[in-house]
Amino acid sequence: MNRSVLLFVTALLTLLLTACKTTERVAKEKAVKNRTAGFVLKRYNESRFDYDWLGMKVDADFGTETESSGFKATIRMRKDSLIWVSITPALGIEMIRVMITPDSLKYLSKIPDNKFYYLGTFEDVNKLVGIDFDFEMLQQLLVGNAIGLEKDEKRFRSEVEGDDYLLISKYRRKVRRMVGVDDRKLESDTILVNPDDPRYQRSMRKTEDTDDLIVSRYWFEAAEFRLIKSVFNDLLRQRTLEVSYSDFQPNEKQFYPAKCRLTISSPQTKQVLNYEITKLSSGKSYEFPFDIPDDYARRDTL
Repeated sequence: MNRSVLLFVTALLTLLLTACKTTERVAKEKAVKNRTAGFVLKRYNESRFDYDWLGMKVDADFGTETESSGFKATIRMRKDSLIWVSITPALGIEMIRVMITPDSLKYLSKIPDNKFYYLGTFEDVNKLVGIDFDFEMLQQLLVGNAIGLEKDEKRFRSEVEGDDYLLISKYRRKVRRMVGVDDRKLESDTILVNPDDPRYQRSMRKTEDTDDLIVSRYWFEAAEFRLIKSVFNDLLRQRTLEVSYSDFQPNEKQFYPAKCRLTISSPQTKQVLNYEITKLSSGKSYEFPFDIPDDYARRDTL
């Protein structure tokens, strides 16, 4: 349960979310016009969800090939400052409380026969779940904003895919050699690289910046330029992270995606997190209680 909760917190802590109930998508009989990457980025930035304080109620389920579990969560956030999460797996009784800042992680387990607290750093979360996020990325994922989407339009190529716009990060030369095809010839969301390929092994030995080996793609619906899917192929670790967003709902003249499906896959495993925001409010301040009972023991690891 701890690992699934941490994945949820990271995906929240991470992630949200493909259609808009109040704005119809571009009619199929009307072709979507080709647009430059700069145009798509500009329109997307106008539709991003913004806030100072945020509170959410969430229903979630997490599953692997062999197990699954469901739980509810209350989430409170202050932009650029703090994320607070309370997990209630069953019967409305809180079992896990987590508080994250850009530098720290606090974890409180109230599970009977397993009561403890843990104090660590933000990096501990990344190590446990195997996903590299920073604090800002977690908050962006929670409200359905794009992560890792640089404003430099020269880094991306734009194309029309069905009724959507697709931005794809242009391949570095080393990525093109490893993958064997360029960014204009991709036919699926998953990019596989043979680790036994001499080209891959040579590139690994020469790689200093692992970000060079991540291929990022972003899909935006053409009517309002809202983000509906992101796919990140980590060629170094042979993993794919996909986040899909749907059911956009209004909040103070903005829209947020109420549903999210997060999938992390590798040649060996596949993990899926689904969650739905059942209630969201913004514009008012929140408290973030985190009192540690005297009889709780401190652990050095999670």
